[in-house]
Amino acid sequence: MSVFSTNPRLDRLLDNRNPISREEMQVAITEAVKKADPDCAAFVGVFVERTKRTSVLEANWAIKGIKFGRADRNKAGNAVNRVVERMQRDFNLSNARPGEEDG
Repeated sequence: MSVFSTNPRLDRLLDNRNPISREEMQVAITEAVKKADPDCAAFVGVFVERTKRTSVLEANWAIKGIKFGRADRNKAGNAVNRVVERMQRDFNLSNARPGEEDG
């Protein structure tokens, strides 16, 4: 059963996540993981992809890939999971293209 309504404006009211660009999201996740543990300082980054939601309760993005670099893979993987779980409650990918404002 879908939690989507037939009114897109109502869906936006129900979903109070803040819009953020893909680039900003990837940088924010990377910075948070690096700060999570000293063994994660060499973490390189993540790739975020837009996903199709089945409910307004879900975020519209997910992690597509992870570049661990020389960071401890176990610790960095756990940190990524914690950070992504938190950020999926707070943020959605914006519809803006790079260099444009979301509106």
